[in-house]
Amino acid sequence: MHYTCIVGEHTYEIRPGANQTVEVNGEPHRVDFQTIDEGVMYSLLIDNHSWQILAERDGDEYRISIDGELYVVSVQDERTRKIQKALNRAAKDTGEFVLKAPMPGLVRGVPAIIGQEVQKGQGLVILEAMKMENELRATRAGVVHDIRVKPGDAVELGQALVVLH
Repeated sequence: MHYTCIVGEHTYEIRPGANQTVEVNGEPHRVDFQTIDEGVMYSLLIDNHSWQILAERDGDEYRISIDGELYVVSVQDERTRKIQKALNRAAKDTGEFVLKAPMPGLVRGVPAIIGQEVQKGQGLVILEAMKMENELRATRAGVVHDIRVKPGDAVELGQALVVLH
């Protein structure tokens, strides 16, 4: 499995390897990562350079403080990235946008409500597929016009879930 990390305007492809190695954009690095304080403070050693970092997670986003500098890092595994790319292809900036199921699955939650103004990236539907929950997010800002599913519904690939205007 590999990950895509976005820090500001920079994108990094991360591939974990064996024996405490990781490839960053194809370059191998030796890494040691240890928890110091209950999931808040960590010790990070990369190629014999050491840092203490503070990290806070919010969904796919991490806020990381290193030496007083704050970095906002968006992390997606390859499966989530493929889903997001498929959703982005269908997105338009104006007019009607229909969020469709990128895979068959079971609706676990619908945090959106009709009439709600949503921002790009805001969660609309939680879809379980292959024993994993996937948050399907708005690919543009808009107003929720129609919700065509409810928790517990089984959906098919391409089925309309939510309509934005």
